[in-house]
Amino acid sequence: MKKQEEIKIKIRRNDTEDNNAENVFMSEADMTEDSATPEVKTKSGKFFSLERLSAFVFYILVFLMPIFVLPIVVAPTASGKTVLFFGGVFLTAFLFVLSAIRKGSVTVPKSALFLSCGAVVLVWLASALFSGNIGLSLVGKLYDTDTFLVVLVSFLALFFGSMIVKSEKRAVVFYITLFCSAIIVFLFQFFHIIFGVNIVPFNIFPYKTSSLIGGWNDFSVFFGLTGILALTFLETAKLKKKVNFFLYIILIMSFFAMMASNFSNSWIVFGIFSLIIFIGALFKSQSVEEFVSKKIIRASLFAIVLVLFFVLFKGTTGKITGLLGTSFSEVRPSLQATMDIAKQSLKESPVLGTGPNTFLYDWQKFKPASINNTIFWNARFVSGSGFLPSALATTGIFGIVSIIILLIILLCQFGKVFSKGQSTINDSLTTVSFLGSIYLWTHIVLYTPGVLVFALAFVFTGLFLALLVNTGKVKVININLSGKTKTNLISMVVAFALLAGAIYAFYFSVRKFLALNNYSQAISIFEKTGDIKKTKEKLLKAVKADKQDEYYRTLSELGLISLGQLMADKNISEDTIGALFQEELLFAVSYAQEAVKINPINPINLMQLGRVYESVVSLKVDKADEAALGAYAQAFKVSPFDPSPFVASARIALEMKKVDDAKKYLQSALVLKPDFTDALFMLSQIEAQAGNLKEAILKTEQSAMSSPNNPGILFQLGLLNYQNKDYDKAGLALESAVAINSEYANARYFLGLVYDKQGKKDKAIEQFEIIQKANPDNQEINKILNNLMDGKNALAEIAPPSPEKRSEPPVSEKDKTALQKAKKK
Repeated sequence: MKKQEEIKIKIRRNDTEDNNAENVFMSEADMTEDSATPEVKTKSGKFFSLERLSAFVFYILVFLMPIFVLPIVVAPTASGKTVLFFGGVFLTAFLFVLSAIRKGSVTVPKSALFLSCGAVVLVWLASALFSGNIGLSLVGKLYDTDTFLVVLVSFLALFFGSMIVKSEKRAVVFYITLFCSAIIVFLFQFFHIIFGVNIVPFNIFPYKTSSLIGGWNDFSVFFGLTGILALTFLETAKLKKKVNFFLYIILIMSFFAMMASNFSNSWIVFGIFSLIIFIGALFKSQSVEEFVSKKIIRASLFAIVLVLFFVLFKGTTGKITGLLGTSFSEVRPSLQATMDIAKQSLKESPVLGTGPNTFLYDWQKFKPASINNTIFWNARFVSGSGFLPSALATTGIFGIVSIIILLIILLCQFGKVFSKGQSTINDSLTTVSFLGSIYLWTHIVLYTPGVLVFALAFVFTGLFLALLVNTGKVKVININLSGKTKTNLISMVVAFALLAGAIYAFYFSVRKFLALNNYSQAISIFEKTGDIKKTKEKLLKAVKADKQDEYYRTLSELGLISLGQLMADKNISEDTIGALFQEELLFAVSYAQEAVKINPINPINLMQLGRVYESVVSLKVDKADEAALGAYAQAFKVSPFDPSPFVASARIALEMKKVDDAKKYLQSALVLKPDFTDALFMLSQIEAQAGNLKEAILKTEQSAMSSPNNPGILFQLGLLNYQNKDYDKAGLALESAVAINSEYANARYFLGLVYDKQGKKDKAIEQFEIIQKANPDNQEINKILNNLMDGKNALAEIAPPSPEKRSEPPVSEKDKTALQKAKKK
């Protein structure tokens, strides 16, 4: 009798929990007397049970994900959200599994969504294991979003979320939590844009387009999501006036956020979903008359009109973003370019691709040659036009098929969501979750979002599945963990394995965070103090916790800087310098080799190894030139469209007095990139040092006549004439180069010097101001501008040698390393 009573009480409590959700949303006129049933507590019922605690952690995760950042200088938003996501999911999993073990059973939704999502995880695992660079594809860096680990944790978020959010009340709490987090993000961005307020330390949000969400386009996608959620609630649920008002605030807030970011993909997708919501509301009504009579001006219709306005009148939104200072343009490969990369990748690895997190290296290996004629010739694209097209290259046919199957199964749930007749609060919550999930997956297909949007797509899919279970539209499987049968024992072993896995994964995530934090501190220390010893201590702590090629490469770079300081120090005896030099050189080489060992397909690692050997070529170290040339040749092999290895090889050839070899290397570089300033600059210096200026000018003039629209040849002609002190001809050639390529900073630099020589100070100032906008941290440009404005010679008090006699162009076109950027600051 007592047992039956306990069962009745338990059932009554669950009913009450759902009724509480009804009370939150339903208008007072629609409430039933049953909703007033008081909650009854059992003796065994604990408010903070392990299962409830896991739900609480899950809510905290949802609340913090949009707003959490790490106060570090390296990837603060991506790293922060990844650390939080991993830690939150692993802690949720640990508490839930522990609760299930104590309870002796667990109920799992019986859905094809689980199987299809599990298939995606297995494909990512197989692709990573066969990638040839397992560490990069399995876990990568903490802020990499295309690794197997991120996909696995996202699946766990879906899996446990589908079992945690098991009632209407919990779903309501989920949405309230997300909306409150969105309000905080919006308020931060509002004060950041309008008043320049930045409450985040270390100035990690220097621009108006810096956001708590991450990327500026991700900011738009996120608020497109909150807008869709609010709009769906308004159209599908009977709401109290206060709740209605709150949702309208969320909707208006979302519009303002999308307007400030003005991401075209987000507008279009939002408009399509608004239309779907409008049609869905019409479909659920018994008649058109009933649909119109309830609300003459529908929220969804209003949203459609607004979207059409912003899409059709792009100039208006452009003026708004210009006024706010939030104009933003993200460069990424086109769909055609992405598919071309995928085709080449599939020729090598058709089934499983090149491995997760390897699109960057596919791009460097297979990118179109025409890219070298643009300002993006050395851009390092970590993804293509969208996650789905990129996955074709990185995970092959199996990867793309597994994702498509997952999306098809998800879309097939459409019939379970939309049905005619009166909607309950559970129906409304299910519809909202379904549309939210589809909205996020749409952006994953069309775009490559950050970890927040990617994680939320899985979370919303799990939430949708949980609500289908709650309505009885999806069956469940009850797994008994307390019996002594073979099946129960296996289930118990799996549960304990998950428990142990969650603990280890949490520990693993903490180590990666500590490593990144030490690396970030090392960069910060070097930037502020230049203290090599303290910087090295932090870097060594980083590699001890997490062996990443970037950390070892930075250690090698630090070794080169230390070598330079030793050679410049006149207060140390030759014997002491010799011993210290050998020690630092050994460290620099070993660290660079370790970076190459960890990631041999990264050309930056190979270039760093080459630079270490190159640094001692002039000291006649045995076979240093061969080792350097070998490293540069390997770098060209993995990045065959990059002219930089040829220029580096030319430097070594010149050091070894092999001028003809140097010219051949430079010509090879110019075949890849005809306007590559480093190669043109070095060629001009070779001719000048050989006393062949006039002959070189004649040859270059002939080349300019045959290729009048080649800015590289025109720059070389202008530079040669500048070296020959023929400033009129130099000015004409450089003006033509700038007219063809307005981004040609080095052409503008020497054109500015020509104007200065001709006494045209205003024109010279104009050229250097343009250069300064793109290179605000270049101290030499700032000094030249100050000189010109003071009426001085442009190069007054500029340290020798003069620009035309240097080993490299005055304005670098190459990516700077982490320590170079820090030193520049």
